[in-house]
Amino acid sequence: MAAHILTLPYDVRFLIYQHLFPPGEQIYIHAYGNALQSMSPEYGLPTNALLVCRQINEDMSDYLYSNYLFNIVGTKRDCLVTYKSFLDTLRKHARHEVRVDAFSNGEHSATMCISLQAGEFKNGVLDRRARGEHKPIRELEQEFGMTRHTTWSLERVTIGLAVCGVLLALIAWISASRA
Repeated sequence: MAAHILTLPYDVRFLIYQHLFPPGEQIYIHAYGNALQSMSPEYGLPTNALLVCRQINEDMSDYLYSNYLFNIVGTKRDCLVTYKSFLDTLRKHARHEVRVDAFSNGEHSATMCISLQAGEFKNGVLDRRARGEHKPIRELEQEFGMTRHTTWSLERVTIGLAVCGVLLALIAWISASRA
């Protein structure tokens, strides 16, 4: 009689997931343009296993997003543009509150690292970090001009909506005057 993985206790499935996922405490992700690409482990992550069924997806996502420190590295622009989508995914699957730490290589450098973790168990890894200057993420967004860009985008949307409103009012006035 064949045993189904979901008939095993969660603790046993947890041990199986430990062997499927990479050893170590950190996973590095490269931000490139508007996309994220795994850098480590070199052999990739067992993402196909997440597609087996909903329960295994939930179990493995819980394991993955709750047991690693994720480091998104790349240019400041690419990291700042892409980390929020990963943060949303992490918050959806992690068991604990998510912590975001940003490390700049200085204003003279175009590169940075954004570290994300669920819970506090990887704080020691962050404390031992020897590279980069720890900075609040908002400060880096301001340094790179991301907050102004967001405001400018909102202004464009507001102007667009105002123009649409004026056009609708004009069409309604023309229709009323013809009737």
